[in-house]
Amino acid sequence: MDASSHSSAAPTLQSIVPLGAVPDRLRAAATRLLSDWGYTWRDVTFAGTATLPSGEYWQLAPGADEVWVLAVATAPLTVGDELESAGGRASSVRVSAFSEGVIPVTPHLARVYEYLGRRGGGRAPERPEPPALPTTPDMEPATPDQQG
Repeated sequence: MDASSHSSAAPTLQSIVPLGAVPDRLRAAATRLLSDWGYTWRDVTFAGTATLPSGEYWQLAPGADEVWVLAVATAPLTVGDELESAGGRASSVRVSAFSEGVIPVTPHLARVYEYLGRRGGGRAPERPEPPALPTTPDMEPATPDQQG
């Protein structure tokens, strides 16, 4: 299910970050999800953060208003774009940020997309059309013996 099926509001991209900045525990959780889809972490090409609309159904923690956004492929995106799945699969992951006796205020949350796009545009590319058949001068489809 994508977020637009439950709400007219969409998450808004707040930052684009290097893949190396994704917390290790979140990367491990996303890698497990990706492996179910037939991908590895090396297939991820995009990481960022997004704010959630208030009351968004995939908001996974009370008080959380920002999540990580990870994607295997994306349409061109800029900070401020409203985001939506542009095809393929999408799922949420949540991991505790707890380590070494420190209790986190908020767990690490992420939305992982197979193909991420900008709301109202940036859909997954359509399949290319098959090449047109050659035509004769009268614009009828050529038969094999008329092709040069």
